[in-house]
Amino acid sequence: MKYRTRTFYTDKQKSEMWDCWQRGESMSSIGRHYNRASSSIFPHLARTGGIRPLIARSRDGP
Repeated sequence: MKYRTRTFYTDKQKSEMWDCWQRGESMSSIGRHYNRASSSIFPHLARTGGIRPLIARSRDGP
């Protein structure tokens, strides 16, 4: 049985995944966008319970 190589998503790709998820797209359709199965999208969304994580803030503001 042949396995696919592990895919590491960039921060931009992860942000796009969350945008698609918030628009109501299914994990299957998001996976098709990246040419992957929905099982490769699920861990990113499930890690925070399907709620987009907050952007890390820093004290070095404008």
